[in-house]
Amino acid sequence: MDRVDDGESISRLLRAWRARVDARTVPELRGVFPRPGRRLSQKHVARMTGVSEGWYRALEAGRRQDFSESFLLRVAQALRLSEAETLTLFLAVTGRRPPTAGGAGTDLPRGVRALLEQQVSYPAYLSDGAWNVVAANALMGEWFPWVLRPRPNLMRWALLHPEAREQMLDWEDSCARVYLAMLRVAANSNPDNAELRALVQEILDSDADCRRIWAEEYDVVEHRDGHVFRLRLPYHGNAEIHVTSHVLLPIQRMDLRFVFITPADGWAGI
Repeated sequence: MDRVDDGESISRLLRAWRARVDARTVPELRGVFPRPGRRLSQKHVARMTGVSEGWYRALEAGRRQDFSESFLLRVAQALRLSEAETLTLFLAVTGRRPPTAGGAGTDLPRGVRALLEQQVSYPAYLSDGAWNVVAANALMGEWFPWVLRPRPNLMRWALLHPEAREQMLDWEDSCARVYLAMLRVAANSNPDNAELRALVQEILDSDADCRRIWAEEYDVVEHRDGHVFRLRLPYHGNAEIHVTSHVLLPIQRMDLRFVFITPADGWAGI
């Protein structure tokens, strides 16, 4: 089989991480016969993670397999990996960061929340990997009151809510096609994300236009940083405005997107 990128390196790391765990201290191995000595074996790790020895051996050998996120998280737990070590494992094996359990606004690092709240000139918000809005500044709530509703979700509002088609001008080409292309990338990049899969299915089940665009388009878009939108919002008296979205990743919570919205060139008066 082909090796994963930098497979030799992750192989050495996995062996080193396994060697430092004393098998005698692992609760899951109590009562195992023969009684394990100090050395934690590949067979032990396979037992602890619920897979065959050959499956775990393929991971440690750096061979490319369809390793799921849940399996890699179990490996990280079995080998008692730190956050940085878990990140290294995921990036080496899948090319992606590990999933996070966070998402609630109350879990935001103080610096990230302060940066959001200090944005007083233009709207700004934080969204997670499934585009749930986990926090927003005051101006975002004034421009887009939907973020103040329970469990606000950008994709659900932009693609399914009738007011989005009134407020986002040229809705199909400027909004729907771009957002669906973003969903296509996310769904293929995170196949184990049940919430994301459910969101895509809900959108396609709920709207005929989205189903048509999804079926006829093959474009993929990772993000909309720098994208220009034409809007008509009640906050601006329903006058047409042009804005640009900017997407940043907070280093303290790279599972979140920090998005702020500024006037497009020539629209500094809004």
